[in-house]
Order: sequence, then C-alpha cells, then structure tokens
Amino acid sequence: MKKDAIVLDSIKKNIQSKQTNVIQCIGTSNFSLLELISDGSAKSQEVIITEDGVIRRITYEKLTQVAKNELEKAVETIVNSNQERFVNFFNNAKPIGIRRHQLDLLPMIGKKHRENILKYLSANGRFNSFDDIKNIGLMPDPMKIVITRIIDEIKDGPENKYFLFTMPYFKRVG
Repeated sequence: MKKDAIVLDSIKKNIQSKQTNVIQCIGTSNFSLLELISDGSAKSQEVIITEDGVIRRITYEKLTQVAKNELEKAVETIVNSNQERFVNFFNNAKPIGIRRHQLDLLPMIGKKHRENILKYLSANGRFNSFDDIKNIGLMPDPMKIVITRIIDEIKDGPENKYFLFTMPYFKRVG
C-alpha cells in the first residue's frame, strides 16, 4: 500500500553535515507529521508518495511557521477527500465510560448535540454525508468540527488522552 502525504513546507537542513532539501508534510492516512528528503521540486499542498524518503516523524513544535500555516488547509483537503471515513465516525461513535461518549470529545459538540445525533441515528439509521449531520437542529459544521479535533490532536501530541483520528506521537525513551 502506497503512503501519501501533503506537502506543508520545503526547507534546507543540515543532515550529516550536508545541506539537504527537506519537505515537512502530513500523512493522509493517519495525520502523522513527517520530514522527507526531497529533490526540491515539491510545492505546498501537493500530494506526494512518501515511500523511501522519510527521515523522521516530527511533532507540531518542529514544524516551520509556513508549515503550521498550511496545516489546516492540508487537513481540510484530507477530510474532504475521505468524507465517508469521518461520517462513519459519527455513525459508529460509542460511549467511552459511564459518563462520557466519543462524541463529547469533539469540539463544539455538547450534550444536546450528542443527544440529537444519537436520536437521529436511532430514528433514521446511518448518516450518509456531512450534509445529513448538518441538518440536525443547530448543529455546527461537522467538517469544521472534525478538522478542529484533528488539529487539536496534532498540537497536543502525547498530552492528549484520547486519539480519535490521528496516530499519537510518543517520544522514544532511552
């Protein structure tokens, strides 16, 4: 399976005492932030294949300011092109404890929204699109909700307790 990423920024870095073209990008499948060796031709927001050139996985703090500025647009592109995956999150969300539900972890979703989503699902079955979710009374834009949650997970890194959409970054010990 080929792994894709969206380019956030292109920079020059010293790697083993040699100036090297490096791309900072975000993986399209699990939103991991990566640095790749580059030939220097990649443009911002371009989709690339990451197979051989991965140098390392990085945290949000290691991104350049340009990459940070491009992050939301890249996440939006990924969510937009995989809408079914994120709509299914709403369809399949489960309780995570006695008093907490996965939907409660989403920004802008309160108790009333959660109850309305669950009522809709039990009455009408599954959501087919973000538009179906949007039609629930006073519901904020579900695409914006998902994008905000993904960016929060990326920024918080290992400090986050629950990862709904991203692969957590854990620092190596030792």
